[in-house]
Amino acid sequence: MLESVFIKSSAFDAFAPLSHETVVMVLPYIDQAMAERAEAILCRRAEQDGLLVLVDDDERMGFIRVANLVYLRTRSPLFGYLAQDAYPGMYWLREGVGLLERTGKGLLAFNEGRFFGTLAAFGLARRAWLARLYRNMLFYPGYHSQYGDTELSAIAYATGQLAFNPNALLIEVDYEKHAKANHAGDDALYKARLAAGFDGLIPAGT
Repeated sequence: MLESVFIKSSAFDAFAPLSHETVVMVLPYIDQAMAERAEAILCRRAEQDGLLVLVDDDERMGFIRVANLVYLRTRSPLFGYLAQDAYPGMYWLREGVGLLERTGKGLLAFNEGRFFGTLAAFGLARRAWLARLYRNMLFYPGYHSQYGDTELSAIAYATGQLAFNPNALLIEVDYEKHAKANHAGDDALYKARLAAGFDGLIPAGT
């Protein structure tokens, strides 16, 4: 079964390293009630052994930094990321883990009902693949809250490492999503890094 642990970003110094033999997922959040509701149904519908680390970002570190810190302090063959507004379909994690195990690909895009496999807004990655990109990080650390997943997806797509399973369903439930502006700094950084091929990870201008 999927087990869970709640921590605070202000208490990272006391966060003892955790490990799982299959998968660790990180869920940064700022709304406690939403996180608790999500945690209950995520665990109930996972049908897969794993560890879900929910982080109350009380210090407002931002999604990218929180995810990277949890990635650094955990061990598992697979590592995934999602948010407090995720709503799972049945067997969402079992379906995701199963596809990566069958294909050997580096990154799985969950079906969040928006990008249909072209972008891993919620994703599951193989640590052995991630180690070739940013060493001890999940996302490029220059971003604050956006575009880390976009860059990861672009690299996976360009190198034939992006996988999609429509049955690995994690719907993004955000009724104001299209009314929100992108983070300007993250947007500019992504465009600059894309033009340069993400430090040579893919051909420039891809």
